[in-house]
Amino acid sequence: MRRTALTKTLRVRDCLSSEILHVRFDPRVVRDGLLQRRDDEGARCLTCNHRCLIPDGARGFCGTRTSVNGRVTTLCFGNISSISNNPIEKKPFFHFAPGTMAFTVGSWGCNATCGFCQNYEISKRHPSPRISRYMSPEEFVERATAEGSEGISISLNEAATLMLEWNLEVFRLAHSKGLYNTIVTNGYMTIEALNLMIDAGLDAANVDLKGCAEGVKRVCGLTVGHVWDTIAHMSKRGVHVELTTLVVPGLSDDTECLQEIASCIVSDVGADTPWHVNRYFPHYRFREPQTPVETLLRAREIGKHQGLRYVYVGNLWEQGLEDTTCPVCGQVCYTRMGFQSRNTGTDSQGKCSQCGHNLGIRYWPSN
Repeated sequence: MRRTALTKTLRVRDCLSSEILHVRFDPRVVRDGLLQRRDDEGARCLTCNHRCLIPDGARGFCGTRTSVNGRVTTLCFGNISSISNNPIEKKPFFHFAPGTMAFTVGSWGCNATCGFCQNYEISKRHPSPRISRYMSPEEFVERATAEGSEGISISLNEAATLMLEWNLEVFRLAHSKGLYNTIVTNGYMTIEALNLMIDAGLDAANVDLKGCAEGVKRVCGLTVGHVWDTIAHMSKRGVHVELTTLVVPGLSDDTECLQEIASCIVSDVGADTPWHVNRYFPHYRFREPQTPVETLLRAREIGKHQGLRYVYVGNLWEQGLEDTTCPVCGQVCYTRMGFQSRNTGTDSQGKCSQCGHNLGIRYWPSN
């Protein structure tokens, strides 16, 4: 029911001549795309599962990749829109490197069409010469260490996928400096792109599970089966995975959909996978009222009933809803409020200090 056949559709935007592109853009942000092939009608981008066929001078679905002389070219190599140093809990990651800071970066554009996007100021804006801000991989990692960050996070606007070529260089450099590598993503990258990231040093990913098939296709323009394939592959290859569902009224708040998501998490990646069910607030083009508290609590109970051991309610900031409780003995092992966490009963191996149950909490550096 979740798996759908791969379709290859033509999705192009913003026709520009190859000459104009090279003259106007900072040449440092323009690079040859790593994943592509030549088709009769143009260049095929293989970075995400839209697999856009891009005629020369046009842009793909995301607006960040174009075709120049028959070659897919990225306009987002180190093209930075946002940068900040954040608690890892903000991503959110609750079972990976708790209590650490992640130097976080975003770029421009997105390969999804979500009308409720929380970062629409950058995700709905395509790269242009006027807003190009280049940062080299070396400078980014140097700044992360100077800020005292324990790791880095590629986030905000689906930069995890769209800055693929830059990310690979950053991941290798970060690991060489003892930093971890994380992404926050909609999970729509191709398996080929994902493997490149994992081979370069991806440690952890929080994947946004936006809902169920029909709604996600209609509202976000994504085929949800590809996202599940990404999640399963990450888990298989040893990436730490946490999942987040923004519970949006009319998209992902009905009982049947929440049951399906929770059931698939258990079957595809396991009952110990953390699932964050987060409160939606009206944003961008969506004007539905914020998610009712009772809906979020129902989502939490649905997850537990389906067998998930760690279900967290986010964006509500009520005591106890983001704590990690041992599923065996009931001890509260981590308490959280906002983006702060406190170890109240977890040993150095990520196990419950009372009964020894493995909570799947991974510290950094790894013990």
